[in-house]
Amino acid sequence: MTAASPKTVRAELADALDASRLARETAERELHRSIALRSRAAETLERTARRPGLEESERARLRAEYATADRVVAECRAAVEKAQEFERAASVVAGAFEAEATSASPLAAALLQLVGSKRGGTARRGTLASGRTAPAARVRSPRPRTA
Repeated sequence: MTAASPKTVRAELADALDASRLARETAERELHRSIALRSRAAETLERTARRPGLEESERARLRAEYATADRVVAECRAAVEKAQEFERAASVVAGAFEAEATSASPLAAALLQLVGSKRGGTARRGTLASGRTAPAARVRSPRPRTA
């Protein structure tokens, strides 16, 4: 398994940012469309509510159409929130990589190795290309050591 180059990681992160932005924009368009359809269903239901002689089965059908449109709006809102969350996450990862890639930090090296391992697919986690295991990440305590 080989680690990906910083240029490759930057390109993949840029692609992920673009894809997440497009997914969010698409979800927002679908939300606006579904809100418009729900509004039309509501107007139709309100217009027919006062009309005499309308069969109850027709009113039930119109209420069902409005309920379906309302359910679609709720699903689209959830999709927009999910897309926004993913876009924020991709932005944070890209920003962290850019901040850390300029230095020879362990975080940038770990990210490069992670991207390389995802590309390899068959390599086991924690195993280097030579067959050795990768050193464990060290976490430093906020308290100073005492002798």
